[in-house]
Amino acid sequence: MRRLFFFLVGVLIACGVSATVLPVEYAIDVELDPRTHRLQGTEKIRWTNMGGAPTAELWFHLYLNAFANHRTTFMRGMAKDTHRAEDTVEHRWGWTRLLSLRLEDGTDLLPTLGFERPDDGNPDDFTVARVVLERPVEPGASVTLDLVFEAQLPGVIARTGWAGDFHMMGQWFPKLGVFEEAGHGGRTEAGWNCHQFHPSTEFYSDFGRYRVQLTVPEHFVIGATGIQVEERAVSEGTARKRTLTFTADRVHDFAWCAAPADLMAVIESDFDPGRDVPAPWLERARSLLGLSTADLELPPVHLRLLVPQTQVKLADRMLRSARLAMAWYGLFYGAYPYPQLTLVSPPPGAEEAAGMEYPTFITTGATKLLEYPPVSWLSINEGVTIHEFGHQYFQGMLASNEFEEAWLDEGLNTYADTSCMEAVKNDGLVPEIRISGSWATKRLSWAFRKSPLQVDREAWKFRTRRDYGTASYSKTALALKTLEGLLGPDVFARAMRSYVDTWRFRHPTGDDFRAAISESAGEDLGWFFDQALEGDAIVDWAVANVVQREKTVSEGMMWDGGQWVEPAGEMGDSEDDDPSEGHEAWNIHADIMRRGNFRGPIEVMFRFSDGREERRTWDGQDRWVRFEFSSSERLASVVIDPEGVWALEGERKNNYWRDQPDSGAATRRLWWATAAMRLMAFVVQPWS
Repeated sequence: MRRLFFFLVGVLIACGVSATVLPVEYAIDVELDPRTHRLQGTEKIRWTNMGGAPTAELWFHLYLNAFANHRTTFMRGMAKDTHRAEDTVEHRWGWTRLLSLRLEDGTDLLPTLGFERPDDGNPDDFTVARVVLERPVEPGASVTLDLVFEAQLPGVIARTGWAGDFHMMGQWFPKLGVFEEAGHGGRTEAGWNCHQFHPSTEFYSDFGRYRVQLTVPEHFVIGATGIQVEERAVSEGTARKRTLTFTADRVHDFAWCAAPADLMAVIESDFDPGRDVPAPWLERARSLLGLSTADLELPPVHLRLLVPQTQVKLADRMLRSARLAMAWYGLFYGAYPYPQLTLVSPPPGAEEAAGMEYPTFITTGATKLLEYPPVSWLSINEGVTIHEFGHQYFQGMLASNEFEEAWLDEGLNTYADTSCMEAVKNDGLVPEIRISGSWATKRLSWAFRKSPLQVDREAWKFRTRRDYGTASYSKTALALKTLEGLLGPDVFARAMRSYVDTWRFRHPTGDDFRAAISESAGEDLGWFFDQALEGDAIVDWAVANVVQREKTVSEGMMWDGGQWVEPAGEMGDSEDDDPSEGHEAWNIHADIMRRGNFRGPIEVMFRFSDGREERRTWDGQDRWVRFEFSSSERLASVVIDPEGVWALEGERKNNYWRDQPDSGAATRRLWWATAAMRLMAFVVQPWS
């Protein structure tokens, strides 16, 4: 009954969006041969020109050709420390072949097909194809194509392929690029955005409507994008097969997996908002976003998990992770708009298929070791599941260009999933987790990074895979965490929610994100984004010097009442002084330095020996600033950024100063300790 309920919900949602005009519609009929790991398929594509300029060509992604030989752009890139450099698909190559390509009227387009290499000119790369039309497709007009294709799956690599009887179909069908208008993403004229498949890039596609028929052996189970609407048995001689039909609307891709039922178990479950939304999270969202409980109401969602039979004991933990993710992202970024989420935990040997996102379909990553302490105390499975679900928002619903601006997906999602994991840990929602780093881990990993790193650049142009990952994931997330601290949690939460609400299903660019956050925050944040994302500025504050001088004797003449007079003498000689209050006085100055080249406001806390605190804010524009005090007590300590707002600051050991006894031995000990800390650059001060 419950499954019927979710099916009906899906049908109602589908009916509600079926009248929406989408740029592309795919009708695909494909059969998997598990012995040869090959796909035979037909594809009907209807593409509508949603732009303002005509086009007489169509550009296609043929992703599986990345695995055809060692000379493709993808495989060459693997040898450059960019992505999965130790992996190989030798003797298990993959490819796509277009057998027929015709217009609806029968016009043969295959003779016009040519391969393009827009990124590197590699003549051995065949991942992008261009087809020339006899007549241009005018704005608002449509063109319908009929394709016949054959695809060989590689040994599992980069999210797709086969391992034993397990088959993961990602990037498996001929797929149109995105036709962009002039001005979008800085384009000077309208044209197709269709990059080659690089080892350090993911994907960018238009929103579309899919109806896909999948034929597999009778004993196979399937997980796929969208919802299943039909199933029928197929007999061919002695072979027994079945065909399952899936539909999905307003999605930019379609992925699926297939495996024998004795290898993968299928577990049906659900997300019930009345049961699964933690009360503290609801209250937190209400407070930060200023929304009512009714505004934050979430719909039920059907959950479908495919898990290896050997990992069934971990199923409850996987599903709980999905529910927590659905609650957190739903509260802070809006309701998940689809009726179903399918999760797949790849079996042993297929780890390359783990940790990936597609619309309404994600792969997690688990191992049987997670059943046993101390491995079970780690948040590995929760972290992967929550991160991959988060891509249903920062990629699935927004569909930014991961080729050109990976940070806009990976970085925003890393900020969101780390915030979610921090809440999971702090609120004790997964009792099994005893070891979890969350933001502390992110900051510590960044502390080891010493060289400058620019975030906003094409994914394949980073020097190494590590640079790509650090910039697109960690640095971006820490930049957003810093901005949250500078603006305040409520202002930043509302800005992020506004960005997601505004740009759902619209392909936002980095400029759109920056403008949306600035507008919502009510101030121009260009100064921050220019340094954190566009540039490679480094954040590094330091206590440069502290001087404390005791006030003793006032010598010389002082001007008083129109004449020069001689002071009474030493401080404390006045009859008005109250000895019980203490009569020592200090002149103090503290120099705070901006050692890095990142400019911005910074708070400094001064604590005196009697426990009193003073806080001062510096705009951080000059290289240094001097704060002066006249105090009855010595200065005991100085802390720059006491709340840890500047998450982007890696080296914090020089943010601290403490008063030391005024003795030669103590001074020497302090000098040697300071010198040792500077030599040991890997030692990091605990976060404030």
